[in-house]
Amino acid sequence: MALCLIGVADAAYLTVLHFTNSLPLVCPTKPGFINCDDVLFSKYSHPFGIPVVVPGLTWAVVMLALCTPWAWRAASPWVHRARLVGSAAGILTVFYLLWAELIKLHHLCEYCTGMHIVTVALFFVIVFGTALAVPGHADVDETEADPGV
Repeated sequence: MALCLIGVADAAYLTVLHFTNSLPLVCPTKPGFINCDDVLFSKYSHPFGIPVVVPGLTWAVVMLALCTPWAWRAASPWVHRARLVGSAAGILTVFYLLWAELIKLHHLCEYCTGMHIVTVALFFVIVFGTALAVPGHADVDETEADPGV
């Protein structure tokens, strides 16, 4: 859940920057490899005419809900599937954004990179957490469960 909270904070900050046309704190805007301004306001930050920060913030909030302790203990398999699909969608988005930043723009935004790191870390936590989850079993006496005894 901590990763999700960091992701929501980062995505919210990027959304505010986008809609206020503000310059980010600490990130250089001079020509150079790290240049948040060129990344945040590039044509690649608006696929299909939608600012990428809007679905990014939505994704972060949904993943926060799907990663609460209650969601991890949910009986419905659909909650667990939604969490896996959401984390996979996040990874695919990171691939697109890294392609745009590194290949097309030749710039990185440190706040975007922070979100990418959170997304990849969250993906691994979810995949391994799901794989290692022990399904709940009803408390049944071992002799009752095995008719051959």
